Amino acid sequence: MWTIFLVSLLAAAPPMVEVQALGGEPLSGALVEVGAKQIAVETAKGRVTLAIDKLISVSPKAAPAEARPSPSVWLELIDGSSVVGTEYSARQGLARVALSGGRVLEIPTQNINWVRLQAQIEPLAAEWSRIVESPVDGDVLVARKGESIDFHKGVLRDVTDAVVSFDLDGELLPVKRPKVYGLVYFHRRAADLPEAACRIIDATGAVWAARSISLAADVLQWTTPTGLAVTRPLAEVTRIDFSQGKIVYLADLKPESSSWTPYFATGKQMSARQEFFAPRTDRSLSSGPMELNGRPHFKGLALHSRTHLVYRLPGRFQRFKALVGIDDRVRPNGNVRLVIQGDDRVLLETTVAGTEAAKPVDLDLTGVRRLSLLVDFGENLDVADHLDLAEARIVK
Repeated sequence: MWTIFLVSLLAAAPPMVEVQALGGEPLSGALVEVGAKQIAVETAKGRVTLAIDKLISVSPKAAPAEARPSPSVWLELIDGSSVVGTEYSARQGLARVALSGGRVLEIPTQNINWVRLQAQIEPLAAEWSRIVESPVDGDVLVARKGESIDFHKGVLRDVTDAVVSFDLDGELLPVKRPKVYGLVYFHRRAADLPEAACRIIDATGAVWAARSISLAADVLQWTTPTGLAVTRPLAEVTRIDFSQGKIVYLADLKPESSSWTPYFATGKQMSARQEFFAPRTDRSLSSGPMELNGRPHFKGLALHSRTHLVYRLPGRFQRFKALVGIDDRVRPNGNVRLVIQGDDRVLLETTVAGTEAAKPVDLDLTGVRRLSLLVDFGENLDVADHLDLAEARIVK
């Protein structure tokens, strides 16, 4: 009897999390409350209450449960949510999306931006992005032909496991599902949606915009800006991200100016070299993720000497943070001089060498309106000067 009672207590124990707040050290404890304005964490020193507007993130300490089976459907909703599923169908304007674990979502197609029905591969990624980001005046069916995709404008009707019904100039065509790479839904005007309070990343890789969020026992509940109600065990959540508007990654900002100067000028080859050595966002100069100190990083800037970037900051921020080093792929080679300025004030001037491990940078941005990054030539001409600024971000 006592064994059963103990197991029940353990099963009911609040989930353990790590909380990151603005300007503070990470806080660990049991998550006991999530509300509209605050969360509460039971720590070893007692209960701590934190205001939502001071939070960056909440992450369960235990690794999230694995998502199975593998996804075969990817959707983007008009509120910015990215949903991952295993099946997709639509009938009379209502989509059904099967998720891992047997869950099913019903979403009006008017709340869907696009649906991709095949896994993304590198040769098609750029063309798919161009199609979904282009303004259209009708629905779009994207068909795959070998290693290329093509698109047709019309009206998307019902979608089954076998066919996509597509109205092309008044003729209803049953397009075989295996030929369909994706669907793009047309919306006559942008929806006036409530602002998202946070974004929730689950173990499937889905990213949910949430306008409200609550916790009942170990189950997280939220409502998207489009009104979709979602529940997940906290064990299936990777991160609750409150950073929107509080943290901005430089990779997500367009620089006010960007220039690259070669060590040796090469005349006619200049244009091609400019493109090859241009700054990379969220990937290394060798393609693939940035690698520092043996770990991959999927957010940040990769810069070659001599590169100069200037950003106009979108508001008043307090700190600049990044992990800075020569990419592991080219170490121990690489040697650059890094100069970071805030307006006309030098915030950091240092040598970054491939013979040294990557180091964190944390700079005061108080009052700064323009941020300048200069990656200059070091001691070895421009050989292997692959500088990574992983997780480069400005923080309020």
